[in-house]
Amino acid sequence: MSYRVGLILKYLDEEYQASIFRGAAKAAEELGIELICIQGDVFDDSPLSVSQTSFVSAWPQLNLDGIIFLSAILLNNCSFDVSKKIKEVFKNIPLVSVGTVLDEIPSVICEAHKSIEDLLKHLITDHDYKKFLYLGGPANNEDNNKRQKIISDYIKGLNDSSYSLEIKNGFLFSESDGLRLIEEYCTEHPKKDIDAIIAGSDDMASGISKYIKSIAPESWRDCPITGFDDIPLAQTQQLSLTTINQPTEEMGAKAIRIINEILLKKDVILQSDTPSQTDISSQPDITSQSDISSQPDITSHTGNIFHAESKLIIRNSCGCKGYHKTFTEEETLNPLQREQFMRDVTYFGQEIICAPNFEQIKRPLKEFLTNAACRDFSLILFPEPSDHICENGILTIQINDFEITNPHKVGNNTAQNAFDINSTYKTQNLNDIFSSILKRKIDPKTPRCIYQLRVGERRLGFIVYTVNLNAPINMSMAGMFLSQAVNRIYEFDQETFKRRKAEEEVLKISDLERLRFSLDLHDDICQRLAAITMICKKDSEKDETMKTLFNMANETLSRTRQYAHDSFPVELDFSDLSEALENLCSEMTTSDCTITFEKSKDSFAISSEQKINLFRIAQEALQNSAKHSKAKNIKVKLSFAKPELSLTIEDDGTGFDINEITKEANTQKRRPKGLGLHSMEYRTNQIGGIFTIDSKPHKGTSVKITVPEDSARNSFLFNTKQEEK
Repeated sequence: MSYRVGLILKYLDEEYQASIFRGAAKAAEELGIELICIQGDVFDDSPLSVSQTSFVSAWPQLNLDGIIFLSAILLNNCSFDVSKKIKEVFKNIPLVSVGTVLDEIPSVICEAHKSIEDLLKHLITDHDYKKFLYLGGPANNEDNNKRQKIISDYIKGLNDSSYSLEIKNGFLFSESDGLRLIEEYCTEHPKKDIDAIIAGSDDMASGISKYIKSIAPESWRDCPITGFDDIPLAQTQQLSLTTINQPTEEMGAKAIRIINEILLKKDVILQSDTPSQTDISSQPDITSQSDISSQPDITSHTGNIFHAESKLIIRNSCGCKGYHKTFTEEETLNPLQREQFMRDVTYFGQEIICAPNFEQIKRPLKEFLTNAACRDFSLILFPEPSDHICENGILTIQINDFEITNPHKVGNNTAQNAFDINSTYKTQNLNDIFSSILKRKIDPKTPRCIYQLRVGERRLGFIVYTVNLNAPINMSMAGMFLSQAVNRIYEFDQETFKRRKAEEEVLKISDLERLRFSLDLHDDICQRLAAITMICKKDSEKDETMKTLFNMANETLSRTRQYAHDSFPVELDFSDLSEALENLCSEMTTSDCTITFEKSKDSFAISSEQKINLFRIAQEALQNSAKHSKAKNIKVKLSFAKPELSLTIEDDGTGFDINEITKEANTQKRRPKGLGLHSMEYRTNQIGGIFTIDSKPHKGTSVKITVPEDSARNSFLFNTKQEEK
């Protein structure tokens, strides 16, 4: 008998959750189980709202035989009886928890006590470190609290006042939170006053490392760092992170095996005419001699609890030398693969960011799914945005082997209005929609995922798709962009929310990806190129070929550093706009084109959002002038003449016909020439400004952005209040 099991987690946007998913998917394929990964909410501290969370409400329509949920991620703020409430909601459906022990529910957890103590022993005994800084995850997260307590108890147990521990907590176990926490600490302690940093996760350690290697005061540059999770990035030469390995794939596989044995036992009980109301999930004696339970496993169990042992992995980041793994070809290609994924996702987001209707999403969506090798995709929209999961939906699009079809027309005709949500499409019960989708056969190697389209508490619908196990993260990130785009289209059609709020969130994600790309490029590719130049330089004086290679590598290194800087100038956060623009003009001036900068003496405060957008507009305009207009002179002028701020970029180049560019922007080309102008106008709208452009063939081009002072002040005050919160 084939079972259908749901794996419920938050989002497949980071390695911990993606690794659990991979392990569960592989085990499900071996057992012939149909796995559906449901990406949804966390339980909050209001038990009355649990029945309206996405994965609970979706369950009746999916007809699941069992549920595995990643409790370590989903249960952050629970002050009520979680186990009791979950069992009430799911009634007699078998449950397995991963990451957190729940009463009367079989739970697979990672046992980290010994490995954390091993880490501390290593840092203290082998390195003689005494002062530690723990930068951890959320203060209300059970995993974080366990790790924090083990570290704190161990330091206290030394009974030696020379050992100390400082603790700072983030909001997430994320790279950005790691960077934020270390920035705050270094600002308060510009001179390094600790011996080593213990990060709550490898993602946090990555953010910490990027900051101390590029921006932190000089005394912090070689500060040892350790992590937790042992994600692929931690194994690379780029990071070579001393960390604690969580056997996450094995934990996901074990959860599948447990649910399988529960379901097998349930069938045996039912066939024996045992009363069906028996609560199977409260009978965890699943130690039968089946083939699956005899497979190699990293877990032991006591009652309902299955322990997965973690282990210490020593590499270079703690101060050791020579511990990093041999650099394999796969690891060498990994940064390039990540860069390509990021480019595909970012381009998809840029393409749909300003789409006025669903028709305009069709081409970029199809292109992105082709690049991601996603051959099964459905878009389900609610009749209108809601604060809960609706009973009905509209099956707006189905893609099979990249053929877009209209689900409401007979025959095999390609839908001409596949993304239209007008009366052509009828509203259906979600149960009927999911039943029709799940009837379609898929490759067991590419499990189905359900991703809830939402912006905050505003629920918009679902996407259902199959995914290659190498690409769950970029699919999840694309879902974020799609959520924002759908929300924006609803706002246009229904006039219920302002357009700016929806677009603003997408733009922040785009700029964050630029930052991550810039830092990855600087910390990874540039370091490799630097090593190559050093090797070539050694023999360049004796060998002409090596001299040529040295010059080429050195030039490539300089260009790559410039690309990283241009992608996201980190110093913009620490300088005012006029200084950043002046530096930009100086850097882009060449022997063929002179760029001058003028600014007014007066000024008023503007927000960081306005600063980065104005800088991006100037950067785009200068690049257009330098690359396409053959301009000899470009003038950039920043004026704070009350009651408005104005930024003007003028060149004496060839100019162009604005009407012709607009026509090209509406064609089906991959990157139309008008995209840069569209981007500048969009960024201007985001900061409450007015965008004007004047250009004629052979008459040069002038771009002007004006921002009212009131808009700048209001935005600045809003951002300040948000930061204070």
